[in-house]
Amino acid sequence: FYQGITKMLSKVSTYICASRFQTFTISLFPALLAYVLTSDVRGNTTATFSFILTAILVLHAGANLCNTYFDYKDKVDTKEHNSDATLVEAILSEDQVINAAWICFAFSMMFFGSGVVFMGRAHLIPYILFFKGMFVAYNYSSGMKFKHNCLGELVVYSIFGPTITTFVGACLNKGMFSWLVFVAGSPLGLLAAAVLLSNNIRDAGNDLKCGVHTLANRLGLKKSLNVYSGLLLLPYLQVTGLVLMWERYHALLALWLLAPFSLYCGIRPHRQDAISALTDLFPLTLGHYHLVGAVYLALFTYAAF
Repeated sequence: FYQGITKMLSKVSTYICASRFQTFTISLFPALLAYVLTSDVRGNTTATFSFILTAILVLHAGANLCNTYFDYKDKVDTKEHNSDATLVEAILSEDQVINAAWICFAFSMMFFGSGVVFMGRAHLIPYILFFKGMFVAYNYSSGMKFKHNCLGELVVYSIFGPTITTFVGACLNKGMFSWLVFVAGSPLGLLAAAVLLSNNIRDAGNDLKCGVHTLANRLGLKKSLNVYSGLLLLPYLQVTGLVLMWERYHALLALWLLAPFSLYCGIRPHRQDAISALTDLFPLTLGHYHLVGAVYLALFTYAAF
């Protein structure tokens, strides 16, 4: 009996690792931010938020698994060069990975449906944004292949910035669109796009061999690094302006937890020998920032509301 339980837990752990759960904070932080920003209009929506947040994270897992599968099929990830060893090292089979992605998509719809029930009635904006997320999750590396056609950074900015904040805000505010919540997602989306661009700069040579035409390949190294610097520095200008505009944006001050590292990466990315170190370290640091930021937002919500 205990061996069976251990084996099952080991398999579950393998799937969780394959979903790249460490990236989930990039979805978690904008969702929590929207929860804070809608505090004066949402009322008692804890159940709705719980289901909606779960739907977002499970959809994120499905998108990661889908990307793992199609990157392997398109030979972007190989034994010689890979950013995900799940299929390359046969940790899971191809069928297991893609089936897990479909299951995640199905469960995400189920959790979203449960959240809709607690909303009280159907609202158009949450449906549009949720299915936009599902569409992008599949077509990022398959179908329309946004990733392969220089659209990766734009898509990532949109989804992990304004889309998630607006989606959560609409779910908690009777389906209403809020410019307050929409604009607040922009700095987070820019940082998420910076992570992707840093990875694409690192993988530019391999991507080009595989026929993946990323923004980094289209711009070249020098211009890509200039854009990378802009993506790291612009969020802080946005946050400063937003905080000065309205006190409710004070929740965005959590972004400054990452400021010293972002400023360092943004100002000094042009040394060739430092590019690899920066592109490997920045996503990890951003993940830690999102985790700390999530705790900050929880305390902010408790103290202020």
